[in-house]
Amino acid sequence: MSASVAEAAEPPEKSPPRSGTVQSIERAFGLLETMADHGGTMGLSQLAAESGLPLPTIHRLLRTLVDLGYLRQDSSRQYVLAPRLIRLGESSGAMLSVWAKPHLDRLVAELGESANLAMLDGDEIVYVAQAQSRRAMRMFTEVGRRVLPHCTAVGKAIMARMPEDQVLDLLRQYFFYHLNETLAMLGELEQEASEGA
Repeated sequence: MSASVAEAAEPPEKSPPRSGTVQSIERAFGLLETMADHGGTMGLSQLAAESGLPLPTIHRLLRTLVDLGYLRQDSSRQYVLAPRLIRLGESSGAMLSVWAKPHLDRLVAELGESANLAMLDGDEIVYVAQAQSRRAMRMFTEVGRRVLPHCTAVGKAIMARMPEDQVLDLLRQYFFYHLNETLAMLGELEQEASEGA
């Protein structure tokens, strides 16, 4: 990859609004994801600061999510992700696991090592299924765990096969914090892509 430092250092662009979407649903899910990113518990003012949405809008969305059982409000008036969300995640995970399990089991049998299935979800790698080897010493990765793509081998493998502009978009989000590591990693990705071809 031959991007200059100036190109890579540009801040990420905001995505344009999508057509045909329901804004309140986008906002509600955005609030849920923000809460998940902050440990699952946040106050109204924290959510306003993070989301940039007006307080009355956030309050209406949160009340709806509480009424539906996806959030609850604790005694300190903080909003907390509720157990009803687990059902959604478990259902999604089970669907992926049913499809992936035979393939992962075959890899474990052939290679004698644990096998994981991970995918790019937005700007993160998420582990969605796994099959453990029988060895005493093995890698432990929790299904559902999220990591930054440039911080894990599977993320680097995925990025090595992506178009350069998409890789740069992912890296720009963290570039200002990790300038040296990012530049070194661009070279590593280019080398991995050329060796794998």
